[in-house]
Parts: sequence; structure tokens; C-alpha cells
Amino acid sequence: MKSVLDSRQLLAARVLANTGSFTLAGQQLSLTQSAVSHAIKGLEEEVECRLFLRTGKGVKITPAGKHFLEYTDKILMQMETARTLVAPRTTRGKERLRLGVGLRAREFIMPIVLPLFQKEYPNKLVTIEPGNYVENLELLESGLLDLVFAVKPAGRPEFGYVHLYEDELRFIVGARHPWARSGRFSREDLAGNTLLLSLSTNNTPELLADHFRMERIAPSHAVEMEKFEPIRDLVKSDLVVGVLSPLLVTKELREGSLVSLPLGSRPLLRQWGVAYARKLGLASMEQRFIELCGLAVPGILSRMEGLPASPHEKKEPIAAALAEQQQKYGCVALMLVSAYNFLSDSIAGVNLGSIAMAAS
Repeated sequence: MKSVLDSRQLLAARVLANTGSFTLAGQQLSLTQSAVSHAIKGLEEEVECRLFLRTGKGVKITPAGKHFLEYTDKILMQMETARTLVAPRTTRGKERLRLGVGLRAREFIMPIVLPLFQKEYPNKLVTIEPGNYVENLELLESGLLDLVFAVKPAGRPEFGYVHLYEDELRFIVGARHPWARSGRFSREDLAGNTLLLSLSTNNTPELLADHFRMERIAPSHAVEMEKFEPIRDLVKSDLVVGVLSPLLVTKELREGSLVSLPLGSRPLLRQWGVAYARKLGLASMEQRFIELCGLAVPGILSRMEGLPASPHEKKEPIAAALAEQQQKYGCVALMLVSAYNFLSDSIAGVNLGSIAMAAS
């Protein structure tokens, strides 16, 4: 068995790639230039590959090094997650708020709420543990997380829950798709269509499988993708059918390039909010964080839908933060700004029959 890679060398490689200089990397790591150079040399010998090119103008990462660092970043992130999960709630004299956050909350809510919360609680440390629905609820139950953004946990009385918003899953098809022209989906044709689903970090697979069973809908094949943008683009080709929240494609629906259809005779609604351990209750800091989320969500949803702000949306500092982000990024792009987007664009084929067994 080959030796395990040295985490200090991995960190040195990441910092060197960011700075492009052994000297600057050493300053950030509190090491000498020679020590950083030695760490990189040792790492390259260990992986038997040249990761960096030394030039007269500094250091340039090789194509192999770029791919290597994609995996290195995930390793370093997981190591930091492991460290923060087992650290005490109060560390180094500072109390922490530990959040379990899925992909949607990282993209939609956190860029607005986190800066506001940290202004009000400057001495509180906020840690974000990206994980799937099952893992985050297990960590919440064991006391390693304080709050979890999630679809409402069904049949879990040990969790309290504060509702934030609701969305609906629908069939999304291209404007020239037969379903778009007829205004309804065909159960007979569904077997011949591939469904594209957004990779779930919640219990949506269970909800979707239950809903299809009740509606007597029997799709033969589905493919999960980690980001919705590729789903949107493939659906526009009219060759596949997407299953998405219309909130993610409001611009295309308004323009008419995509069409939304219900998933059967009844809507499939998802309740989104914040879960907490009922036995522990909510501390004042946690209550304030949830309150800020509640104030931010209506404005976020309005901007996603391209609607004007509500007259009631005058609550500072949320309105100012939303306006600042809108001016910087634009209405729709605001929702795609994510400082926490750690996932890659991989694709995984799944059998829809197994979706009900997996809450990934």
C-alpha cells in the first residue's frame, strides 16, 4: 500500500497555486521559501508527477497539477469539516453556530444572510458543514450541528422546524416538445423519455417516488445531475424532460423557451425551512439567525421570479443587502452567486425505482 499524502504538502500546493510565488506562499503559511519548495518537491516525488513549473516570473501550475488540486481541495475541505464537527461548541473563547447547509441554501440564502448575521454577532464563529439530508440530520440529532436547512423532516418528532418557503416540483420541457404543444404530459410517452433530475441533497427522491406511485406514473429511467444549468440546457433541446422547481428557470419560462407542466393531478410541494433539535430548543443567537433568513427569503424569491419588491419589504438591513447584491449581480444571477459552491459537474445515472430507497 502506498503511503498517505501529507496534508501539509497538499496545503502548500494549494497556497502556492493561489499565490504563484514560493515567497508569498511561505508568508501565508508562516514558513520559509525553502520549506515550501521542499514540501512541493516532496509532494511531486510522492505522486511521481510534475505539478508546478518554475519560471523566471514565478511558478506556474501544470495541467496535471490543476486536476490534482481539484481533488486536493475536496480533501482539505473534508479535513476541515472533520475538525470543526468534533470541536466544542465554544472554542478559543468564542461560541460557534454550526450550520448544515445544502446546495440550494448555499446558493440562495447564505450569501445574503451570513454577512448580516456576522455584523450583529461579530464574535461568533459560523461553521458550515456541506452534506446531504441524511448526514446533516444525523449530525443535528447527535449535537454536532445546531441548525440544518432542509425539506421538512416527515415523521421525525425529535426535530423542531421553522418554515421558510415552499416550492413545487414540475415537469420542465422545451418549447417544441410534444408536451409543450399539447399542454399536458402523456403517461404512455413517459416511458420513452429520460427524466433529468437535480442531484438531491435532501429527501426529494423519496417525495418524488411516492408522488409518482400515487399518480400511477412509471418513468423508466432518470439521470441526476449536480447542477441545474446543464439540465436546463439539455431540456431546451427537446430530447429530455426535466423535473425541477420553476424557481430555477423563471427567466426561461417567461421567455417561452421552456414550459412547465404539473406532475400529475395534484401538485408536488416541498416545505423548506430550518430544523433544530427539539430537546435543546433554540438559543437567542439561533433564533436571530432564523429570523434573518425569514426576512431575506421573500425578497430572494421575488427577485428569482422577476417580481418587484413587496411594499412590506422595507426591513433593514435585509432590503439594503438584497439591493446591493442585485445591483452587483442582477436579478437572476444573484441566486447563482455562491461562495460555497464546492461541487463539480459530474453526472450519475440512477434507476428511478431506487430513488425511494435513497435520500442522498
